Amino acid sequence: MKDETSQCILNNFQLENLRRHVYRSTGKTVLDPYMQVFWCWLVERVPLWIAPNMITLVGLVINVGTSLVLVYYSSDGHSTAPPSAFIICGVGLFIYQSLDAIDGKHARRTGTNNPLGELFDHGCDAFSTVFVIIAYGIATDLGPSYWFFYLCCVCNFMFYAAHWQTLVSGVLHFGQFDVTEAQIFLIGAQLWTGLFGANLWNIELYEGFQFKHAMLCLSTICSCASFIFSGNVATILTGGIGKNGATIADTSVLSPGIPILLLTGMFYKILEESDTMFYQENTVLFLLTMGLAFTKVTNSLVVAHMTKSPPTLVVDSIMLGPALMLINQYLSAPVPEQFLLWLVMLFTAYDSIRYCVDICKEICAGLNIPCLTMPEGVKLVSPPQPTKRASLRSRGPSEIESSPKRHSVRSAYSMNEVRKTVRTSSTSRIARIARRPTDSGSGASMSDKN
Repeated sequence: MKDETSQCILNNFQLENLRRHVYRSTGKTVLDPYMQVFWCWLVERVPLWIAPNMITLVGLVINVGTSLVLVYYSSDGHSTAPPSAFIICGVGLFIYQSLDAIDGKHARRTGTNNPLGELFDHGCDAFSTVFVIIAYGIATDLGPSYWFFYLCCVCNFMFYAAHWQTLVSGVLHFGQFDVTEAQIFLIGAQLWTGLFGANLWNIELYEGFQFKHAMLCLSTICSCASFIFSGNVATILTGGIGKNGATIADTSVLSPGIPILLLTGMFYKILEESDTMFYQENTVLFLLTMGLAFTKVTNSLVVAHMTKSPPTLVVDSIMLGPALMLINQYLSAPVPEQFLLWLVMLFTAYDSIRYCVDICKEICAGLNIPCLTMPEGVKLVSPPQPTKRASLRSRGPSEIESSPKRHSVRSAYSMNEVRKTVRTSSTSRIARIARRPTDSGSGASMSDKN
């Protein structure tokens, strides 16, 4: 039992709710049924001694590393990078997508799935989103413009909103155009720029409006439409399953919007009020700082959902960085803005990573489970099988279903177990009938007559 005095974030009530947590999802995507075939083939190549969370972490490190290659060559989002850097970045994202897709499959095939796996997966997704979007902005040559800022805000908000509605309804909803489709598009954009250059993105369709801007608007419309038509907006406004239509933590369904809107407003104010060109000269650094701040509030929202506890709203250490930058601007920048931006970025990165590490440590201690290693005596539970398209049909919120995130307790690989159970139960039933005497006392059974 973990010493209560050592708990920094989670209390016993939250840990108990975490033990009872069950991942629930509904909805379908277009590409997932086809990708399942490759993912099921891939997970069979993973050794049993590798922990599922280690698979996720390796994918994240590869994705962040390949994205930072682009950042190194183009810190302003406009400078030209070698074609190989874009190709490497696209391959890195594909590797991350593949490893992120099989971590839950590997957990179920080894019987090691637990709530920490879901939290670890979503936490890595939050960090990955920041770097993937920045890499896409560089690949499409968005440069030091408001379009780049808009891209980061929209993508981070959509990721946050998905978990917002999960806190409200207890079920993660997926639309037809979701994570898998977005990642395939981003991979394609990186490979296109690496193979053919950025000329396509810079085609001018209208005065000051280029093809890259049109693609950004189109992807925003598609994402918002998918989010709305999958019922997420209606769920947030009317779908609370707590008391009097509240969230699962019995809090206001609109309260999770406070931290994300506050952070967005603060960073926009910093960008708008700067008297220098520090955003234009440090575009990627500024957006990276903002993205890491979004990462922490998103992860805290995931923790609130899984532990059924109120989310952190305004009183959070992650708000300190942008607040200091605003104060510095109000005082006519006594501290050089670029220097302060570096300090805030380092503090934000440290605060976000520290929060995730502390949460993982507390869950491991509270639930007595390992994080990056396998427990002793792990055996293969069942081989993976591709998820059929019909299994991804939309279901009610009360049903548990395998989903693109692959953390459901209903395994996609249980068909063999079902057949085995049916055969065993049928054999047992026949055996019981065989031992039952007939009315004539002859000792013959129904099976003998048949």
